[in-house]
Amino acid sequence: ECIEVMDKRCLTYSSLGTSPLFQFPALPTLDSHFISQIKAFCRESMIVSLVKTASELEIYAREFELSCNNLDQLLKPTFHMYRLDPPALPTPVPLTAYPLDFQAPEVVSPPWGTEVMAVLDSFAEDYDDISDNYDSEDRRVLACESPRRSWSHRKLSSFECAEDAVSRILLAFQRQNDVEQGARLGRKNMQVMDRLAKMQAHKRNCIGKLSDAYGSNLLATKAADEFHSYLRKCPNVKSHSGTFKSTSHQVPLLICNVMAGNATGTCYVTDSHILFVTQLVPILGGNRVALFSIVDVELTILPASKSMLSPLPASISLSVSASGKRSTREEVYNFIPSIGARRFAKFVEVVKDVSVEDPNTLKFSDRGGLIYMHEGSR
Repeated sequence: ECIEVMDKRCLTYSSLGTSPLFQFPALPTLDSHFISQIKAFCRESMIVSLVKTASELEIYAREFELSCNNLDQLLKPTFHMYRLDPPALPTPVPLTAYPLDFQAPEVVSPPWGTEVMAVLDSFAEDYDDISDNYDSEDRRVLACESPRRSWSHRKLSSFECAEDAVSRILLAFQRQNDVEQGARLGRKNMQVMDRLAKMQAHKRNCIGKLSDAYGSNLLATKAADEFHSYLRKCPNVKSHSGTFKSTSHQVPLLICNVMAGNATGTCYVTDSHILFVTQLVPILGGNRVALFSIVDVELTILPASKSMLSPLPASISLSVSASGKRSTREEVYNFIPSIGARRFAKFVEVVKDVSVEDPNTLKFSDRGGLIYMHEGSR
C-alpha cells in the first residue's frame, strides 16, 4: 500500500522515467528524510576522519609526555640525593577548556546549513524545465527565455539529474563538515601544542633547578666539585675547553654505574657533558677518565648478547664526528649502563634537546600555556 501511494505521488525512483524531476505531482525538492540520511552519512565519514587524525596527534603528545615521565623517574634519585623538591608536573587541561572557533551551520541557516540550503534553493531554477520530450527547438526557446539556467542540466534525463542533485547535496554537506573538522582539529592541535610546551618547560625547569643548585645546595656543590676533580684527570680535557661552562652548570644530573669492556665504574651526566670514570681492577687499579660533549655524541643501542656463556644486556655505542666532519662518525666508546640502555639513551636525548633548543621556541603566557595566549590575543 505504501509503495502504491508513493508511486501515485511519483516518489519512487522508477517514476522519473515518466514524470520530470521536481515537477508536479512529484515533490518540488529532495525529501527531508532522505536529506537527513545524506547528512548522517557525511557526518559519520567526517567523524571517522576526525578521530583518525586526532588520534595521531594524541599519540605524538603521549610519546612526548612519556619521555618527560622517563626524565622525572631518572631525576627523582638525584633530587632525593641533593634533598631538593622536584618541580611539580603541569596540570592537564581538558580539550573542552580550549576555544572552539565554530558555529554549527544548522544554527546559522536552519535546518541544513548555508551550503546545503543554497543548493536546495538552486534546484527550482536548475531543474524546473527538465523534460525528456523537449526537442531542439524547445531547448533553443528555453535557453533564450532563461539564459542564466544551466544548459547542461537540460541535456540530462531526470534519472541523471536526480543523481546530480544528490551529488550536489552530498558535496555541500561535505564542505560544511570540512569547516567543522578543521575547527575541531585546530582545537585539538592547540591542546597538543599546549601540552608539548608545558612538558618541555617542565624538562627545562627540572634540569635548570639541579644545574643552578651549585653554591646554594651543599650536596649539589660537593657533587659538582667531585665531577670537576675527575674532569681535571681527563686526558682530552683540553679538546673540550671550548665547550665547558662554568662550574655552576656542571652539577651532575644523573649518576649511574656502567660497565665498559672489562672495566666497571661510574658515569656522570651534566647538562653539557658525559663523563666516564672506570677501573679495570677495582680499588687497586687507577681510574680511566673519558669525557664527551653531550651535543656532539650520538648514542646507538646495540641488542643484547645471545650467548649462553656470556649473556649481557643491551649496550650503547657512543660515536662522535670523525675529524670534525658531521657526516662521518666513529665509535669511540661502548658501555652498558645500570639503568638500562634505552632509558639512558632517552635521558641523554632529552638533556641534549634542552641544551640546544631556543627557550623561546615554545613561548608561554604568564598563566602558563598556549590556551591563555590564544585568549589574550582575542
